[in-house]
Amino acid sequence: MDRATKELLVKEYTELFSSAVTGVLVDYKGLNVEELTELRKTLFEKGSRFRVLKNSLAKIAAAGTPFENLVDQFVETRALVYSKDDVAAPAKIVTDAAKKNEKIKLISGLLVSGDKGEVLDNQGVKALGNLPSKEELLTKLLFVMNAPITNLARTLNEVPAKFVRTLQAVADSKE
Repeated sequence: MDRATKELLVKEYTELFSSAVTGVLVDYKGLNVEELTELRKTLFEKGSRFRVLKNSLAKIAAAGTPFENLVDQFVETRALVYSKDDVAAPAKIVTDAAKKNEKIKLISGLLVSGDKGEVLDNQGVKALGNLPSKEELLTKLLFVMNAPITNLARTLNEVPAKFVRTLQAVADSKE
């Protein structure tokens, strides 16, 4: 690889490391092209990406970014699964993929908050992957917000319903 290509890759990695809100390092040794393509397709549909890293260049590019904390783990065959929007999506997809395919190994992850990155171990990535999705959380929040109104409507409806049932019971007893 010539110097110009290396400089271009370092620039690309730096932009990636600066803009991503989360990242998961995975070891993908042993995956065939079909399996890798399927994983990339699934990630793409959820707004995440899979990027194979050139470790020496990634170490240079990570300097001064939140991903600087992961530099010591840029070894062997590694890829970064990242997202610029959804914090949990990469961890969810990779955790599910690792359950289905034992060739995918979760190494570590990183959550970005501000200019700092918090490193997650293997278990932390799995915990993040098991969290409910944004849509699920919003749905639960709507149900919680809707519950008081629903209960009030049921309570207000119960007064005339009870009155009607009482009248019906009186009518039935007179017959």
